[in-house]
Amino acid sequence: MIQKIHKLENDYSCVEQIIRALSSGEKGEDIIDRLRKGQSYQSIADTLGPLAPDNFAAIADLSPSAQRDFALAIGDYDKDVLMERRTPSGPAHGDTWTVVTSDETLIHHLLRLYFTWVHPVHMLFSRPHFMASFLNHDDLYCTSALVNAICAMACHLFDTKYDEDFQPRLDSKDLRERFMLEARTLVQDLPAEKLAIVQTYAVMFLVDMSSGKGANSASYIRLAADAIDQRVESGYSSQAAEMTKWGIYSLSVDWAQFTFQVPTLFQIPASLELPHYSFNQDSSPWQLYRHLSDSSNPQQPSNTVYSSTAHAKLLRVIHDTLALFYHGHERTVSAKDVMKQYVRYIEWKDDLPDEVAMRDDRTQALPHVMAIHVQYQTALIQLFRPLLDYPGLPREAFDHVRSLTVGFAWNGLTILKKYRELYTCRYEQPLQAYCLVHICDALIRFDASPPTELTDVVRTGLSILKEASDAHGGYAVCGPLQEAFRKAAVECNVALPAEIDDLMRYDPKDPKRMDIDAIINATSRLSYTQPIFQAVMCKSTTFGDEFADEWRKFAEGEMGYEGRAGSEDTHDSHDSDVMKIDAILSA
Repeated sequence: MIQKIHKLENDYSCVEQIIRALSSGEKGEDIIDRLRKGQSYQSIADTLGPLAPDNFAAIADLSPSAQRDFALAIGDYDKDVLMERRTPSGPAHGDTWTVVTSDETLIHHLLRLYFTWVHPVHMLFSRPHFMASFLNHDDLYCTSALVNAICAMACHLFDTKYDEDFQPRLDSKDLRERFMLEARTLVQDLPAEKLAIVQTYAVMFLVDMSSGKGANSASYIRLAADAIDQRVESGYSSQAAEMTKWGIYSLSVDWAQFTFQVPTLFQIPASLELPHYSFNQDSSPWQLYRHLSDSSNPQQPSNTVYSSTAHAKLLRVIHDTLALFYHGHERTVSAKDVMKQYVRYIEWKDDLPDEVAMRDDRTQALPHVMAIHVQYQTALIQLFRPLLDYPGLPREAFDHVRSLTVGFAWNGLTILKKYRELYTCRYEQPLQAYCLVHICDALIRFDASPPTELTDVVRTGLSILKEASDAHGGYAVCGPLQEAFRKAAVECNVALPAEIDDLMRYDPKDPKRMDIDAIINATSRLSYTQPIFQAVMCKSTTFGDEFADEWRKFAEGEMGYEGRAGSEDTHDSHDSDVMKIDAILSA
């Protein structure tokens, strides 16, 4: 601990020294050049010479916000000195897209991380159009603001602990903050009608949500939605504009699914299809890429048009489920409404093309395909979860719904564990962390497995969250989610793993381990758990009997549910589904 304190004091001293040098104009260009090359604060401070003796008193009072002040000082200097060479939306020909770093290898590395792990799930723009503008230095489909936002998001995946390709060793958090600072600065000077700026708002939300600031940054989604609805600029490819509209709509519903609110008012795309995309030409490759040395890894078809279309269709059902339960009106939800939603989920899964269906061993277990199936299992849990706290549900119906919910949870956890085995959870998209806590929460509350198995569920959930929130990059949002899940396990009287101290991002013994703002920022509420009694069905006194009767009709394939009797998603036991999923993923 003493060593850590000394290190912090030294870091703050270096930051203070650099801030003063920038403020006075001393060696400003040299400092910026060294920062671009990734040099440490200590090495830069060494070039400035020793501090005057009377400066040490001020350093002793330096607050933990010193690094933020430092970033702001860098940003001001960039605007005043370096930005003269650039247009508001992009670089002059031959110049770079960002002033954060001049290392082209680093920029391309961050772009590849983004396109490998984030873009296939959150397709907020057309990759071919973006890359064409990026490489040609034109600003039709690319701007400096968008490049900086993408690089900031990729810093969550930049594993500086193990990546020795960049020397001196870079700090991914500091790098992310610098990219975001420039993105925020640049986006203010550009018209919201520009397609790339709409995309920038959405990527900036992803960055902040991954950093645990989703509630504070949700306005970015609203800005993006408003702008895409009101965009008046013409001259864009219909393919590029269509992908952006669907991407922003999908991200809006993604966030709403885990904050339990009806998504932002949005002009929903009229078609569930992407008519300007050719599925037969969806040959863009996917490659397992984490470090520069991965460039030689084998490639395979990404099937991203199939997966993004499937994702958008799933989110239309999720959107309607949120509107059903949380619309806030006096009308109560009926049992038939719930069952209709369940049928829609089943139909979504039945209609998936083979490329993304995960039905047999021909399916490629790509990370973005696995992410969609995890979200599907989570959505089913959330559909039936309110019923398990409804006091009027007959016992037989309760037992069946409980068994279904537990089965969906085991299916989801099986996919997540296989994802970890194939890719590690250090490389995932941030919403998987939200899926994970809902999946594990359903198991510790409703599964009748032996206590040791439930402790294993807690162990798995906490360890995945810790892996995803690695201090050398990673998603900071996993910290408050992890602590909230630990508290839920305690409330459910599930024994915590013996190695709990090693599993936690926060010190469990520290009473100030997580303030209330952290979980509010991560979930917009005091917990990630579903606000059961806000669901409008809870106002009905007859829902329980109605649901039991409606389920009987469904199980027997009566009118309105024809062809659904014996559906694979109605099994009382989840064991066969788990074995089936595991076999598919292992193939």
